[in-house]
Amino acid sequence: MLFKNSFSILSNRFSLVYKTLFYVLVVCLIIVALGAAMMLPTLNTLVDSIKDLQLFPQLGDYIKAILRGDVESSDFESIENLFVQIGQVFSENYSRLILAGVFLIILYFIAMFLISMCYYSVSDVVDTYMNSGSNFPFMANYVHNFKTSAKFALLYTVINIPLQIVFALIIVGVGILFSMVNYLLMIFLVALLIFCVTAITKSMFSLWIPAMTVKNMSCVQALKYNFKTLKHHFTSTFGMYFVYGIVMAMLTVVSLFATFGVGTIVLLATGVVFVRIANLVSYYHINGLKYYKADNLVIDNTRKFSPSVYTADEAEVAEHYHIPATDTDKPKDDVKESEANQEEELKKEGEDK
Repeated sequence: MLFKNSFSILSNRFSLVYKTLFYVLVVCLIIVALGAAMMLPTLNTLVDSIKDLQLFPQLGDYIKAILRGDVESSDFESIENLFVQIGQVFSENYSRLILAGVFLIILYFIAMFLISMCYYSVSDVVDTYMNSGSNFPFMANYVHNFKTSAKFALLYTVINIPLQIVFALIIVGVGILFSMVNYLLMIFLVALLIFCVTAITKSMFSLWIPAMTVKNMSCVQALKYNFKTLKHHFTSTFGMYFVYGIVMAMLTVVSLFATFGVGTIVLLATGVVFVRIANLVSYYHINGLKYYKADNLVIDNTRKFSPSVYTADEAEVAEHYHIPATDTDKPKDDVKESEANQEEELKKEGEDK
């Protein structure tokens, strides 16, 4: 149900994907420019050193020999010597490699920070739609909430990078361990572990931004609320994101071959928006709040003994906004009862006179 309703809201607010896509492309250009400025001097030195070894021509000849089936012992020795020479090049440029590694970590930090800067604005735009059925411009929201978005993105990045390093080490360790047993088993377990890690990381912070947008909590207060509430709802959230990970992996593979990678960029932006929507849908269901699933369709989690999906007509919209009901909104029985009470009051006034 959570997945279905999230997808329904995504289809109704799909224009937000294009705006997020533009933002992601701008961030990618910034990262590429910074990466070129930081990494090119170091990479050029290494490439020039390795180029002198004729690495690619020798590897090409070796692969052709394997395909022809006429590999000799001398070929093995030449390739082995080649990699020894590459190791020597790396050892001679040890300080440059360390510097390159530091630059990569900095670039990754900047990339995660800039991408997560749009999370709050996307969530706030979606929350406005779910709460009132109205649309709010993404860029105007981004500018208006820039300070809040920056605080969230900084804290989110600082927490996530160590977690991702730990999870990456676990995945690599499992891969190395089971590669000694069976390669097929290793591939299966690593894939399963990647899906589990994806679901865990997305579930761990799923209620963080919704608490900020819906309840106007501060960044730290919302994070505390997130961990406190997820104790009782982690399983359902994990299941939704586990399915999400599998679906996204399948769509990514298809888009890579069908669109030569172009569709993968669109899919990335779609994933960013969908996760923000799914987080809000989870929050609304956990807290028993109404929300718009479509322009004229409301999900009411407060109705336990009546249909939870209904058309947003005038009376129900008034109820949704807590507007006092008029006489035309009242049931006929209530109107008759009020008229009878008025007649009794008039009779009493006549008797008193």
